[in-house]
Amino acid sequence: LPPLIALLSIDDRDLQEHAAAVLRNISVNTENDQMLVQEGALEPLIRLLSSPEKRVQEQVSGCLRNLSVSNSNKQRIASLGGIPPLIALLWSFNEDVQEHAAGTLANLSVNADNAEKIVEEGGMPLLIGLLRSPNERVQEQAAVAIRN
Repeated sequence: LPPLIALLSIDDRDLQEHAAAVLRNISVNTENDQMLVQEGALEPLIRLLSSPEKRVQEQVSGCLRNLSVSNSNKQRIASLGGIPPLIALLWSFNEDVQEHAAGTLANLSVNADNAEKIVEEGGMPLLIGLLRSPNERVQEQAAVAIRN
């Protein structure tokens, strides 16, 4: 895992995208979540949420969505500053990015402190706006985040 995680910090968007895609696939198995976190994957993943490359944003937000299912990771992602860039991704024109960002926020918002932070950072109006998305998956994730 360390070599894959290291690729996230290399200034090559293609490598970042592919490394994030592999980590996203690994993170589907919840048994791998803690291993990814212990190896230091969260910091570079959160940093890459602000990448200008939509393909990188999609893979990274998808990976964080998987990792945010774990209760212990909900607090870690928030404490490492993950909420503001996830909210920023709700503005994306890419529906997959919107879906993953809203889905990650939905997972994080199960934690009351995180839900409060999402509101404080201005996420609620954006999530409400996504309820009008033509994409039903985006609508669903936004609704879950609002409900929490």
